[in-house]
Amino acid sequence: MRNLSLSLLLQLGIFTSLGIAQNITASITGTVSDSTGAAVPNAKIVATNAGTGLTYTAQTNGSGVYNLSFLAVGRYNIVAENSGFKKSTLGPFTLEVNQIARVNFKLEVGELTQTVEVSSAAPILQTESTATGDAINSTKLTALPLNGRNFASLTLLIPGAISTNPSLMNTSARFQGSGSRPQVNGNREQTNNFLLDGVETGETVGNRIGYQPNVDALEEVKVITGNGGGEYGNVGGASVVMTLKSGTNEFHGNVFEFLRNDKLDANGYFANRAGQKRNAFRRNIFGGTFGGPIAKNKAFFFMDYEGSEQRASGPAAASVSPQAWRTGDLSRFLSVNQIVRDPQTGADPGSRVPFPGNIIPAARITNPVAQKLFSSPDLYPLPNNNGSGALAVTNNYLSSQASKLGNHQADAKVDFRLSNKDTLSGRWSIGRYSALGSRAALPVLLTNGTEGPTTSAVVSWTRSYTPRLVNETRVSYSRTGVADNTIDWSGQLGADGNGKLGIAGGQPIPGISGITIGGGLSNIGAGASIADSKQNNYQGQTHFTYQAGAHLLKFGGQLFRAQQNHYYAGNNGALGTFTYSGGYSGLDYGDFLLNTLSAKGRGAVTGKWGQRHWRNAVYFQDDWKARRNLTVNLGLRWEYISPLYEVADRQVNINTYTGALIYPGKSEFGRALYKPYRKQFMPTIGMAWTPERFNNKMVVRAGYRFSSFLEGTGANLRLPLNPPFFIESNVNYDARTPGDIRAGFADVVGAGDLTGPRTGPAPFYQARAWDLDLRPQFTNQYNISIEYQLANATSISAAFVGNKATHLIVPHEANQPLPGTGPFNTWAPLNDRRPLAKSLPNVGNIALTESSGTSQYNSLQMTAKHRMGAGLELISAFTFSKTLTDNLGYYGCG
Repeated sequence: MRNLSLSLLLQLGIFTSLGIAQNITASITGTVSDSTGAAVPNAKIVATNAGTGLTYTAQTNGSGVYNLSFLAVGRYNIVAENSGFKKSTLGPFTLEVNQIARVNFKLEVGELTQTVEVSSAAPILQTESTATGDAINSTKLTALPLNGRNFASLTLLIPGAISTNPSLMNTSARFQGSGSRPQVNGNREQTNNFLLDGVETGETVGNRIGYQPNVDALEEVKVITGNGGGEYGNVGGASVVMTLKSGTNEFHGNVFEFLRNDKLDANGYFANRAGQKRNAFRRNIFGGTFGGPIAKNKAFFFMDYEGSEQRASGPAAASVSPQAWRTGDLSRFLSVNQIVRDPQTGADPGSRVPFPGNIIPAARITNPVAQKLFSSPDLYPLPNNNGSGALAVTNNYLSSQASKLGNHQADAKVDFRLSNKDTLSGRWSIGRYSALGSRAALPVLLTNGTEGPTTSAVVSWTRSYTPRLVNETRVSYSRTGVADNTIDWSGQLGADGNGKLGIAGGQPIPGISGITIGGGLSNIGAGASIADSKQNNYQGQTHFTYQAGAHLLKFGGQLFRAQQNHYYAGNNGALGTFTYSGGYSGLDYGDFLLNTLSAKGRGAVTGKWGQRHWRNAVYFQDDWKARRNLTVNLGLRWEYISPLYEVADRQVNINTYTGALIYPGKSEFGRALYKPYRKQFMPTIGMAWTPERFNNKMVVRAGYRFSSFLEGTGANLRLPLNPPFFIESNVNYDARTPGDIRAGFADVVGAGDLTGPRTGPAPFYQARAWDLDLRPQFTNQYNISIEYQLANATSISAAFVGNKATHLIVPHEANQPLPGTGPFNTWAPLNDRRPLAKSLPNVGNIALTESSGTSQYNSLQMTAKHRMGAGLELISAFTFSKTLTDNLGYYGCG
């Protein structure tokens, strides 16, 4: 027997439960009543996954309420039955990540052999959710065009999500710095949290994405932009929850090849007009997926592989010294009123005598670097193009550049139904990413390279203790490696590149130091801020759901252990830098020829340091069906992020108020060097109301959430980079006594004594400090929205979404020199005017990290959706927003 309108009252709502486990499953809940509206206790509810055939069973309580928790996403059929009533069925309908679908049955009196069947798609209204965000299903992931097949660009379809450089989201790389991180609701891009199958995939030093599967392997990506439940933490922007596909009762798979080739590209208008050829570009993305049953209705597998190879090349320009400049003839600079003076003609730079005609005699060109470059056209060629600019040297040398990128990754997943009460699943992923600058415009210009091996594994066990009590426990391990290198791409410089240029001392890697030449010319070499990171994350989480009448209770906890093993050469780099500023001759290029060096600096080459910390949490959430058309969400979460300590106590902090040095175990902080913060209480309150007068076609949602997040800050700001364990220092020469590049860095890398007396042009060490009261940022998230269903397949919504954040991580200079008194030429030397010069006489800059920033965001977010059928859907979103902040953070916003 079939009755489409009278026999079954269906209400499907979307009720998002956002979990500390970063919930990747879904639930079905609802009530069973008879034709009079009275509750039907002890009714049997059976949900069947249409793909795997797995069944999940629940029973209504005395109030007629049932709940099916921790269901894998997918399509389901559901049946309600009880003695004396006709059996009622619904489906198939789709469950999304973090969704609670509300299905209310109204049973008719009759025999169980009689069936009332309703086939219906899930309605497009979200009748109970207070969270903001949306889901991107597998159809959208594979059907929408993606340059580079990087799903992250689709996150920009979500209201409130933007990118200051969306072209970065087109990369085919699967490990990026900022390449896949949108700015969501006014928050910094590094405050997002990326998860795969319920566990975090990011690295915890720079908050970069550690791993992301290829789009053919993803079942769904859920972008949760705010106002999650009490279960959810460690996020300021969006939680991007990725779910890998699972096998089903049918074998399925695909193979793919996506090709980009410059032979198929159109040339740009301006390039075509100038007669320039298209840049060479080759990209091949290839792979496949395969899944199916191990034992039907019992065990399943899924696996995938993706490879990517990219080669790109094109023209490149550099600015090199003209022939006349190489012999000391700098008369061209007179046209821009730049006079070259002889440093040997007086102590006062302003009274030194100009070189006649602005020409430096050949005998005075004593810089060995200049002599080597000008006599080696294979290293430093003469111009081959008419330059531009006031001095006609800009881009006066045309050459080419090239780069290559490779990425190979694979996933394997298995699911086992151990019994009617137990389900076990596991996933293993591995990937390796590499990017290399294989050519630059000049041999004396170095390129960069990055390698990123990644491994992760997760095991999840779901146990149904009773029809009302269900538990899910998950353990995982992930390892992310990142190595950033500086490369002597031509091989002409070698392991003794500095020595070939006449610079004394050895070097740790091939290439040459970064040297500022001046005169509007291209600098040569590189400081080489190389890095090598290996990070291990261990996660354990458990979650319970319990149905108590009209209350769906959720509670659980998480243990997260982060191991950060890192090497970073500092901003000055492993090869170091030499600076010619014009302080002696009045012209930077003149200083270069005369070898009157203004400053130099280098980072130390030391071993890795290892920092450790815990991030643990517990939560409780009550999703209360207060009335038939009103759901109230109440939650509370407490999280604790322990201060970072170094495994061998190789770190030092600085009290920037007193200049006191803080060592592990010698202060009130123990091995950590700042205070722990234990007040991370995060309440959640929200409601979803469906006014009856609109015939259940309108839903009003409102929510408030207090969330927290602690930024990783990047390696450069970490306390292990302080002397004496890591020595990064500068030497700045006074206006009377210049430095000599031939000496190399012998006088730069000292013993790391921050408090000892200073003699001569001693090195000034670069230091880092963390505020003793450092704490996580707190974000007050709020929203109110109205969604209206115009027709069965069309809805519109308008929402006011905002947040106010405090205690944002702010880096700034804590030892900035103070202005002097009297005439400028009577001021004390710069480093003597630093606030901490007396207590820390050998310290120059101090990069202080503190949590003092604020931001505020308010927006109008509007969405229209229309399902046209046959898989065609129209989604349109509009956001009008304003963000105010007093600091953009260490990474900025673009």
